[in-house]
Amino acid sequence: MNFLNKIYAWILKNYIKVISFLLIICLAYGTYLYFYFTAQKKDQEAGDLFLNFYNSYSASDFNEQDYKIVIDEISQIDNASIYLVMLKSIYAAESVKSKDLQKALTELLNAREILSSKGNEFNFLKEIIDLRMVNIFIDLEDLERANNILKNSFTTYQTNKLILQGDISAIEKKFDEAKQKYVDALERSENETQKNIINLKISTLTD
Repeated sequence: MNFLNKIYAWILKNYIKVISFLLIICLAYGTYLYFYFTAQKKDQEAGDLFLNFYNSYSASDFNEQDYKIVIDEISQIDNASIYLVMLKSIYAAESVKSKDLQKALTELLNAREILSSKGNEFNFLKEIIDLRMVNIFIDLEDLERANNILKNSFTTYQTNKLILQGDISAIEKKFDEAKQKYVDALERSENETQKNIINLKISTLTD
């Protein structure tokens, strides 16, 4: 009881400090909630815009004008939105279809730059973007830059990385090295279709 009386007396003596401390805590928590819900609202708005575009894209041919509009709208909401990465990936894929590899590469590099500010939970997307860029560099016969990207660490798509390393070695006529990469990929793969493709690649290697 004596201890409680001392606390009560201290509070009465220092009530201004106590009130100030409580106000700071409330202000900090209120600020946190404000930014949290604002971020949630922005993410929802960007997600809705992306979903509307994607549904339209899935139902018909790619419309570059619609793409530019939705990119601009999402950028105004959040210029580092993960939905911008997804949109740029779609545009890159369409550019590859139309044989405009430089434009595809530019979009993927922009997407990669956005992802560089994201946490580890988006590493799988970083790996997808890296693999797409490697494929483009291989098509452009820029094997050095392709190899440089494949020096990055891969977790989710390590098997795909090994396959591409094997492809590059095969192009360079390093058939033993290529075969080893394919064998390593084969051991890691859990996908039967992918295994069949790897086996086909191995069978086409020539000494």
